[in-house]
Amino acid sequence: MTVTPRIPPWADELPSDLNSEQGLQVAIDRIAWRNAGRPDPSDSGDWKEDDKLSYVFGRHSHDTLEIGGLKLRQLPPQLFDMQELGYLFLSNNRLETLPPQFCERLRLEGLTLDRNPLRSVPAELFEMPGLDNLSLSGTPLIDLPVPRQANPSLKVLILDDMHWLDFPQNFLSRFPKLKSLSFSRCEQGIIPQAVFNLPDLMQLCADGNPIKVLPAQIGQLSNIQSLKLKNCELTTLPKALSQLTQLENKAGSGGPFGLHIGGNPFKDKDLKRIAKLKNPAMTTEALAWARDIGSD
Repeated sequence: MTVTPRIPPWADELPSDLNSEQGLQVAIDRIAWRNAGRPDPSDSGDWKEDDKLSYVFGRHSHDTLEIGGLKLRQLPPQLFDMQELGYLFLSNNRLETLPPQFCERLRLEGLTLDRNPLRSVPAELFEMPGLDNLSLSGTPLIDLPVPRQANPSLKVLILDDMHWLDFPQNFLSRFPKLKSLSFSRCEQGIIPQAVFNLPDLMQLCADGNPIKVLPAQIGQLSNIQSLKLKNCELTTLPKALSQLTQLENKAGSGGPFGLHIGGNPFKDKDLKRIAKLKNPAMTTEALAWARDIGSD
């Protein structure tokens, strides 16, 4: 009888034929490993050198738990007794629902649930006190439950690749302190009106949506520093876009900062040229174009 070797909790490469039972055991072992204070591999003479190296590079901070990619269909009960857990990564599992104790007993700052086959999530998920960063990208959720009360803690909400996503009325207004919102490739034909009533919004990413028109309300996002509208269906830009001076101020900082409009079917030849530039030139020239030629 062949005995399947137990997968060490610090392993950075998992077997390609990993099953959900093995994944659950790895998750349980990782929780126990965290709770035990992560023993130093130098104290274990029978560890292979490769195991020691994987441990050193694979360990995270004491308040972080990575149990993604384990094919989990359920969460280990031990998870809900973890003390000081702040950041939980659950991407690429097989979770269809979240148990009630998830929102009742965990006190998280960051939660990633990307690419799970979630059928629904409770409204309490969006009400979790202290939750700062939430990602649901690549999940098949259609209806997002509206929280019963405002949650000023949530600052970052990532909803990319949710192809059937529908923003319910009053959903976004429940997060009055939201700083970053991303809904790339979500088949959204417009930017939800509620977005323009988020005064603290600094980053908005709507790449890959069939958005044809930017409304004049875009000018209300006075704190926006990163606006990503690549590969949409925009044919022009509104004059109101030129009001977003923070975009120009931050465009030279690199990364996501500035205005990103490449891949749009603009009609104006000069605007087509601008869309092929790199930042900060793209942002500076696009805002100038919007001011002088943009639509009302």
